[in-house]
Parts: sequence; structure tokens; C-alpha cells
Amino acid sequence: MVVHFKTKAGPSPVYEITPDNVERVLGRRWPWLQKGRLREEARHFAVCPYCDNPIQNAALYNRNENSPRPYGRHTGSQIDGFPFNLTDLEHCPWTLKNTSPKRSARRKPGPVSENLITMAINEFDRIILILREDFGFSFSKKIAEKMLEQWFDEKAWLYTASHLRNLPWMIAYFAPATTLFGQYVGQNDDLAHAIRTKVPNAELSAEGQLGKGQGWFFLEMQCLDHKIKMLSDETLVESLCLLVRDMTTTDEPVKAPIIYEKRITFDPTRFERLVNTPPDRARRDEDLLQRAAVIAAKKGYKACVAPPDTR
Repeated sequence: MVVHFKTKAGPSPVYEITPDNVERVLGRRWPWLQKGRLREEARHFAVCPYCDNPIQNAALYNRNENSPRPYGRHTGSQIDGFPFNLTDLEHCPWTLKNTSPKRSARRKPGPVSENLITMAINEFDRIILILREDFGFSFSKKIAEKMLEQWFDEKAWLYTASHLRNLPWMIAYFAPATTLFGQYVGQNDDLAHAIRTKVPNAELSAEGQLGKGQGWFFLEMQCLDHKIKMLSDETLVESLCLLVRDMTTTDEPVKAPIIYEKRITFDPTRFERLVNTPPDRARRDEDLLQRAAVIAAKKGYKACVAPPDTR
């Protein structure tokens, strides 16, 4: 059961499925309100925010033990006024219900994968803003570039657990292991404490920049362990693990001490608020956007222009 909806495919605001939101946002107009098989029956439709396929909103007014809250169910077929793609539907997290997806698992291309490529390019500055907040420090633009390059190299938009609400964290998940030398990790108090107490050769400047102290050291950051949970209230919760390893004395990650570990829970509403910020209020990093466009072009990709909404 889906518990959120959009009015149309592509980047657009996401709302919780409630009677008030359905009536206020959708306005009891076609194509969101359509006649059912019975004359007195009305069916409420919207778009799944994960796969851009049509959903029918249910239990809005009449509920029972099996549906104690309003929810959306995929229609599984074309509905007038809405896009439909079977591949995207088959890989919606609400269809797969796969809690431990394999990193190597891939799907066929479809509209969602095309949208992910476009968003990775056009929203790259916002993606990095979200990740910097979650990591607890402002990692460099060079690291940001490496993240995007690896995402393109692995065609990670085809990862079976990628969808329209987890793009920032999927770019982090597929990023290569990266050295922290020269990064301003002191902005993350817990990470700074771990470095000071567990890595004697490291030194943090007054500004929190990681540099050489009394000897050589090598700290490496990586994101691992993408997990998906379906909670009892039908909420989808995703997370990954941010690790920092001390690789000073070994080249084998399994033997390297883990000095810092953080489980990051995805918060898609933060990213969606940024994406849907009116242009006159948005603060963009044009340098990051230009870097993203250059990387994409080198990999043979460009942002797709969405077709006009003719509804």
C-alpha cells in the first residue's frame, strides 16, 4: 500500500494520502476523479511518487480492519489521463517489497530511469547539499564529482532498488571509497572525536580540516548496506551505513578498524522540498551543476526534457 501521492509524473510535490489532501490538492477534477462501474461510485486516482504509475486512493471515507488508514494501490494498468509503464511498476518498492536488494541487481530502462538521469544532472547541487547534511561535514566538490562519475559508470539508475525518492542516497551508495585527507571533517563532532582518539597520527586544524600530524595515516569513507523496511503502518523506511575505516596498516577493508559508523535514514521530503522550491526563492550552486553536466556529457548522457503536461 502506498501512503503518499503526486498529482503528475516527474518532479512534483508529494502529499500524504488523507481525505483532506485528496480533496484539497486534486480538487475532485478529472483525471483524478473518475466514474466507477456503478453510477454512484467515484474513483480517486493519483500518481505513485516512487514509480510514476497510477494509483487508486482507497479507504478515504470508509475503512475496515484490513484498511485502517487511507492508502493507494497500483491500478496495474493504463488509466485515462495518467502515464503507465510496466517495467517501472514491477520495480516499485511497493511491488518488489525487497528488503535486502543486491547491489549488482539491475532492471530494464524505463521512464523512471530516464528521470533519474535528468534529476542527477539538474538537481546535483541539491543532492550534494542533502548528502553533506547527512554526512555531517561539507565534503569537497572533487568527492562529489567522483560520486556522480561512479554512479554513471555503474548505470546505477538501473539498480532495482533505485526509485524517484531515494536518488541522493543512491549516488552516495554507489560512490567509490574515498580518502578523507584534506576534508573538513571537524564539522562532524562525533567523527572528529573518533579521529582524535583512534588515529594518533592525524591532526585536525582549527577549522576542522584533516591533515598530517606526526606520521602517515590513511582514512577512507564509504557507504554500504542499503536496507529497506516496510513498517506496520505501511511506511517505507530506507537507510544506508556511512563507514570510516583506518586503512593505515592494511589494504584489505575487512582488516581495517572501523573508527566511525553512522546509519543514515533517508528523508525524501527534504530533497523534494528543495526540488520544488520556486525558482525565485531557490539558491543554486551553478558550479556544481556545470560539473554535473560536463560529467554526464563525457559519459554520453544529458538531461531529458520532459514532455509538456497536456492535461
